[in-house]
Amino acid sequence: MKTGILFYNTWISPGDLRRNTILFYAAALFLYGTSVFSDVTNPWELHWDERILNRKDVIHIVLETRPGGFRLTLLVNERFPYNYKSKSSPFYYSNIKDAKEGLELAEKLDRYLKSGFNMKIRFYGSEIHELILDESIQ
Repeated sequence: MKTGILFYNTWISPGDLRRNTILFYAAALFLYGTSVFSDVTNPWELHWDERILNRKDVIHIVLETRPGGFRLTLLVNERFPYNYKSKSSPFYYSNIKDAKEGLELAEKLDRYLKSGFNMKIRFYGSEIHELILDESIQ
């Protein structure tokens, strides 16, 4: 009967190192997907207070009168897999001084969304704090 401590060889060969490096890069590409190589923004990687909208998401653009002034409301559907029998959610923009400015903003947003471009909104709850109209948002 032999007793003693058995030591394994801890030396890493260049072949093992090369294999581990390839596996690491393959795992990184799998986890980060195509967002590493493309300009398209993944909506699941956005900050919690940001959302990208296009014409398919925005059902109606409504100019409302409120006791404190006017506000522009966007009725928005949920993203594709979740829009089956879902309710539309309103997002409102309340930095409007008068009805003329609100109507001009509503027409501008409608023309922009009909042209096929995406817009990004930053919101808190249902209130939109910032509308970002940039043609490079995808």
